Amino acid sequence: MKRCELFNRLKRFISIRILGNPDNRNPREDDVELYKPCDVIVDWPQGKKKPFVGLTCDINENPHWTKYRRFLKKNNFPFEIYDYHRSDWLETAKNYDLIIWSPNSGPAELDEIKRKIYILEKKLGKKCFPDYETLLLCDDKVMSTYFLKMNGLPVADTFISNDYYEIEQMKTKLTYPLVSKRFHGASSREVDLIKNPGQLSRFSRKVFSFYGKKCRNAYYRQKNYVYFQRFIEGEGMDLRVNIAGNVITGYFRQPKHNDFRASGSGIVIKEDLPVEAIEIALKTYSAIGKAMLGVDMMRDENGNYWIIEISPFIRSLLRYR
Repeated sequence: MKRCELFNRLKRFISIRILGNPDNRNPREDDVELYKPCDVIVDWPQGKKKPFVGLTCDINENPHWTKYRRFLKKNNFPFEIYDYHRSDWLETAKNYDLIIWSPNSGPAELDEIKRKIYILEKKLGKKCFPDYETLLLCDDKVMSTYFLKMNGLPVADTFISNDYYEIEQMKTKLTYPLVSKRFHGASSREVDLIKNPGQLSRFSRKVFSFYGKKCRNAYYRQKNYVYFQRFIEGEGMDLRVNIAGNVITGYFRQPKHNDFRASGSGIVIKEDLPVEAIEIALKTYSAIGKAMLGVDMMRDENGNYWIIEISPFIRSLLRYR
């Protein structure tokens, strides 16, 4: 990382975390020296009018909106930047035929986007990408697990409860260790290991306390729910399969030394994907019925693959070749 980038991060940390100033970062641009973007050209029907697109900007370190902007420019789609944070967002949205969103900026931004897309889609009939139903599964492990179970997909054994007394009754019946997750969070930032009933009791008391349990996102707490997933003994690695249309990509992720969390470790192994895992991912993609999907799986000691998480909006398929 460049020295100026480190300095800017430190300055932002002091301003936001210590001095309490607003987090008013501007959208980032791509580092074209680091990434080699590819162009996707669509065969647009002659005589068919192209939609006027409203493009929203995210503030992610690896931005999404710049890829969409490149696509729109290369294919000569009329568009303009849509500032949906402003008070006149509703009036401005009426100008667009399609609005493209980038919902991976954080839970607070996602809440804002959900409310506004619901109004735009359900009340005004506007086309949005991703749509409201996709957003319900974005960064929400509880919602996506309910969906996987409902569709009979091989999701890892998961205990979800909003009842403190039920949790106390079940603590000696669950199989340890348990992987505890918050409903939001990526790259294992909100994942812990619970090793015994006593630790579970201490954990649930914090969760069901008046303030809830503190999370890494300072403005979010885990409150009145638990999400426990069976710890899968097996290879230790997890497998990510990404699907968009007829394109399938993927890789293995290996945990760091003395850690059980493979996601976010940065240790990626690119090998041929197992056919069984691809078949599970395709069934899940068909059940979701949306534009793209990432499916995280682990293989147990018997060679069976289990879904541990899904991501209906993934950046790897809209970034670079």
